[in-house]
Amino acid sequence: MFNLCLRTLILLWILVFLGNSLEAQTNENEQSSESPQEILIFRTSPGKESRAEGWFRFQVSAFSPLLVVKVNGFAQMVTKDADWAEYEVPYFLKQGKNLFTIFVQTETGQREEEFIVTYEPPEKKSKEQPPLNGVIMIGQTFSDNILSVQEGNSKINAAKNDLLLSGAYAFEINKESAVSLSAVLKFDRHQNRSLVAEEVLFRQFGTEYRHKNLLSLDFSSGLGQNVISLKEANPSNPHKAGEFREDVQSIFLFISANKSWGGLFSGSLKIQLDSQDKVKTDSEDGNLTLMSLGAKSRWDEFRFQGRLDSKSTALKDSSKDFQSTVLDAGVSYSWSPWVFGFNFQNRNQQYKKADAASNLVLQNKKDEMSLNFKYAFSNSTIAGGDLKQIKQASNDATKTYQANQLIMQYIWMF
Repeated sequence: MFNLCLRTLILLWILVFLGNSLEAQTNENEQSSESPQEILIFRTSPGKESRAEGWFRFQVSAFSPLLVVKVNGFAQMVTKDADWAEYEVPYFLKQGKNLFTIFVQTETGQREEEFIVTYEPPEKKSKEQPPLNGVIMIGQTFSDNILSVQEGNSKINAAKNDLLLSGAYAFEINKESAVSLSAVLKFDRHQNRSLVAEEVLFRQFGTEYRHKNLLSLDFSSGLGQNVISLKEANPSNPHKAGEFREDVQSIFLFISANKSWGGLFSGSLKIQLDSQDKVKTDSEDGNLTLMSLGAKSRWDEFRFQGRLDSKSTALKDSSKDFQSTVLDAGVSYSWSPWVFGFNFQNRNQQYKKADAASNLVLQNKKDEMSLNFKYAFSNSTIAGGDLKQIKQASNDATKTYQANQLIMQYIWMF
């Protein structure tokens, strides 16, 4: 009986001991097991960005030391025994939503959380053009045949200075359309004063309406007046010696349209009508019609351009009527701040009737080739040079000539 009681007490003691041990182990596990909610991950950088490059910033905090921290699968540096850390991760965002997945593991638990950063680039605003803009160009031309005399005759090697002033003022109607007033003044001065009779003054006044997006076209229309004046070398009135006198006046009307495809290619069309008045004679009074097709394209740092013009006249003296075509093509290469180019122009002119004096139906063919360069000191100041060769062939020998020119220019735009 005693042994039975002893055995019972021992068994009860063992059961109590095991129960206390299990309870203690359970409490210890409950205290040491860390739930995901006890690992904190919070972002400190904005959720919306206007720049593609930047930093994704976040902080991590836990109740036990950090073991692993990953961003989109890439492990980050973790300080030993640290339960708090701050991170900066560089990024390059794509437009729209960008996902960042952060994984954190501690000695007793782990947690994963996702964050979204939205990239919305700012809308590009086109730079508004100032209402007043213009160009001032100063040039000097050296020619070995300044008078374009025929082969075999004595040539005059000389130089002349050129000045061009151009200005326009725009009245904006809305963001896509405007009306502008413009003026151009150009004249030259020969350094050899025996050539004063060859000096020319050109004036142009005009108004233009432009709509940048009319049926997906950049449309322009305008009218104006051209006046060409020649220098009075031997006037009947000596008080007018050296003054310019009007030689030709014309009123012009034009329409043009330009279409661009992706900024890599563009095409243009222009139609212009002129009503011409020759001051000293009526024989060259009449109308001129010009049609022009143009194209431009770009490839890397190369620029290509081409233009085809057709011009015809309807004058009072039909023997003065002619039709001409001009083919102009060029290529340029930009190596900032330098631009190098090559240009070729072919002009064919054919009169409709025979000349009364020579009994020839005059045909002229003129080719111009030029190598040029420009250097940009700034966005508004440019200097350049042009080496040009001119050859004209004709069925009238007196119209045949050849000339070489060197042209230097300084341009200021405002």
